[in-house]
Amino acid sequence: MKLQHLAIIFVIIIVPISIVMSSYINGQIDAIKLQTAYDTSLISATYDAVTAFQINTTNNKYSSISDSKIRDIEAAINTFYNSLNTSMRDYALAATDLEGYIPAILFTLYDGYYIYTSYDNVYSASGEGEDEKVSIDLNGNNYQNGLKPYIYYSAEYKLQNGNIIVVNYTLDNEITVYGDFGGTQGYVTKSGYLINPDLVSNIDTNAKTLTYDGVRIEPEILTEHLVTIDNQETGATGEGDYRYIFYNNDKIYQDHDSNGNLLYNEDGTPRIFWYQNYMKTYVNDQAIREYARDCNMMSTSAFDYYYEAREFSIWARENLGSITQANTIMVEDGVTTVGNNQNYLSENTGNEPIFYADKDNDPMLSSSTFNNHRLAVIRKSIETSLNTVISNYRSTTLYDYAMPVMTYDDWYKILNNVSMVTFMQGMSIGYKYYNNYAVITNNINKEVVKTENIYIIAKENGTNNREYHQPGCKELLEGLSSGRLSIIGAYPTASFQRQTVKINEENEEYFYMQAVRWRYSYRML
Repeated sequence: MKLQHLAIIFVIIIVPISIVMSSYINGQIDAIKLQTAYDTSLISATYDAVTAFQINTTNNKYSSISDSKIRDIEAAINTFYNSLNTSMRDYALAATDLEGYIPAILFTLYDGYYIYTSYDNVYSASGEGEDEKVSIDLNGNNYQNGLKPYIYYSAEYKLQNGNIIVVNYTLDNEITVYGDFGGTQGYVTKSGYLINPDLVSNIDTNAKTLTYDGVRIEPEILTEHLVTIDNQETGATGEGDYRYIFYNNDKIYQDHDSNGNLLYNEDGTPRIFWYQNYMKTYVNDQAIREYARDCNMMSTSAFDYYYEAREFSIWARENLGSITQANTIMVEDGVTTVGNNQNYLSENTGNEPIFYADKDNDPMLSSSTFNNHRLAVIRKSIETSLNTVISNYRSTTLYDYAMPVMTYDDWYKILNNVSMVTFMQGMSIGYKYYNNYAVITNNINKEVVKTENIYIIAKENGTNNREYHQPGCKELLEGLSSGRLSIIGAYPTASFQRQTVKINEENEEYFYMQAVRWRYSYRML
């Protein structure tokens, strides 16, 4: 065969293949670039939303109230879409264009979670008063985006007598139990923290002291630095460090004069106030005043926690001690128990008792049976809900939505923190469709406080200098053992966030609740 013939064959066969391969490779490169851009936009928008949630809840004195919390979440979602639209303005004209590609947004909180997705608004009413009629039409034509009802981290268990009880879990060791236990107990609703009750000893209910695992627990003084509006008309403000205690989950502060001397009423009770709208609202309720006097404005929350947790844990031993993984009822039908199915939950705890707390099952330890089962129950609940929501998602796209496989590290973040998870799917990126998610945890919140989210304030003896350490810090332990440092208190990271006081329409002031009026040094270790 002549050389010319070989050249013609090469051109006819190889050149088209090269062109196709080049086009394919360029398409793959473009798809990777586009996917990377989408990943960056999704993560950044989720981070912006969590930051907005942190700011709103930190400065919102009513953030623990359900309606207020929903408003904070909805504001965070708006921030998410605005941020996503800004970073993707080359690919989407408006935030509403992006909603069709966001099948779900998950907000995990302390004892449950919200899912923002599309739902069928089937409620309609006609008539008034007694003539009002409500109609429900599941025609699938009224889909709109919004928050679905709050879902608790819960599981059902079948007792030996055949009765079914429900246990609501949280992100720590607190649980709520309710259901018909039968017999003389009947229907029971009980909440508390699970601990190893054998570690609690030397209880003195009068002095409010006890020993937990060799550590003496006693009353303590808690303080916060506040800026107060003393005169709304002039905008005059004051500031100071105030002692406080909790009363029915609200903080009560004791007032003092300009020299820092504590103030008392004529009957000897402390002069106390609520901190409302950045003003002092003095307490006139005599019962609350006497409560503040009897405890000498010293917090007994640590004693109360261990004392009440011990009582609750002993009750759990006696009434829930025989429950194992096999007693868990499957969420699919609400009737069948897990039994010998060791693969139903992400963690297999076998025949180990879940709620019988002792040295072998200490709920305060991450390796305990209780903790492993708790995490598995929470994951099962979230997975089931997300699978249903995403697979049934309705949008203007023809993409077949499905929940992506999430990594172990991401599940660890979700199950151990207040977090926000966003899913984005269905956008074309060349030869395939985009399908990914972003997980951002919220470590600055009032929902739950983990060990890593606590700072211990220590004072350098002989000076006014303060140091801030994390639990277990080597320098803190050395400073305490040498006598150089003394512990003042321990507070969550949310207490160290900047607070904003709106004086009037033009003026604002800022302060930190754990600041002091003298100069001090920071040691964030």
